[in-house]
Amino acid sequence: MKIRVGRCFSAGEKINPGIIETQNGLFSGFCADGEADLDLSAYITLPGFVDMHTHGGSGLGADDASIDELDEMSRFYAASGVAEFCATTVTNSVDNLVVAEKRIVDRIRLGTSGANIAGIYLEGPFLSHQYKGAHEESLLALPAKEDVDRLLAAGQGHLRVLAIAPELPGALEVIEYAVSKGIKVSCGHSAATASEANAGFDKGASIAIHTYNCMPSLHHREPGILGASLVRDDAYGEIICDFLHVAPEPVKIAIRCKGKDKIVFITDSIAAAGLPDGEHMSGPLPIIVKDGVARTHGGNLAGSSLRTNEALRNVVKTLGIPLEDAMLGVTKNPAEALGMYDKFGSIDVGKRAHLTVLDDDFNVVMTIVDGKVVYKA
Repeated sequence: MKIRVGRCFSAGEKINPGIIETQNGLFSGFCADGEADLDLSAYITLPGFVDMHTHGGSGLGADDASIDELDEMSRFYAASGVAEFCATTVTNSVDNLVVAEKRIVDRIRLGTSGANIAGIYLEGPFLSHQYKGAHEESLLALPAKEDVDRLLAAGQGHLRVLAIAPELPGALEVIEYAVSKGIKVSCGHSAATASEANAGFDKGASIAIHTYNCMPSLHHREPGILGASLVRDDAYGEIICDFLHVAPEPVKIAIRCKGKDKIVFITDSIAAAGLPDGEHMSGPLPIIVKDGVARTHGGNLAGSSLRTNEALRNVVKTLGIPLEDAMLGVTKNPAEALGMYDKFGSIDVGKRAHLTVLDDDFNVVMTIVDGKVVYKA
């Protein structure tokens, strides 16, 4: 397919207007002019969005979705411009997580009709009781190599990210072990001191889970995991840009600290995203949605209803971050954080032909995955 683009950006740079060529689901070339099968010159064209931390939407969640429902989830994501997402689970027993992983792997093998599933992100059970957030406390567990081995086996090469609170007993050994097996480790839901957090990053952890949320606030004498993660040049910082989980000013602080190349805008959306107010479930935990905000019965925020295009809109239009810089947080950076930038995240020959097409108000006009239109407004 030949696609004419006008305002097109990739890897933080503007691409001259012209024709993007795709073949067999990959970008195959670029030329200045010629005949086009699809004219997108009136819109903003970006590499397909990557949501690396999202639990679900439209009533469906990665924890218990059937194989068919996982495909329905993929269409939900495509409608917000997402071309690749990590199916993200919440805390559960290892037995139940193994079952969920196997379903997700089956869906990956079958393919999807919307966004691709880039892999599996296990957020729990190796989290802090003190900063559990919307995770079921009775199911939290201490990190153990034997559990990692079971989760690895069930993931069959598709387990991308494992969350671990670095201060837990045995955490440092398990972080090092998981990284040696090719898993990206994220640190968060944690009461760690700066020293404990740095020890986790030194062992190979490379992602901070939803910066600011489910961790102690910054203190000038004990900066904690928040302070440590903000200044680590080797750690990506996830952040939820709905301006509910984190106010605009701290979001801007995080962007300034991490720089344009290490910030990742996640949705952390849950099954209730896109649903009306009422009682819903987030994995095994009941939640209440009121005025579009999801909380546990104890009052904790329980994920978001944010969509990826909305996050980008907030960063550009409210914070005033240039599009060329902001787009990295939903394209290149999450792809790099997952270790998959060689496959997607920019418009380069040989990479998967993923494109997200936006109007001037960041509404999604079209989503192209592997060279095929999977969503059209």
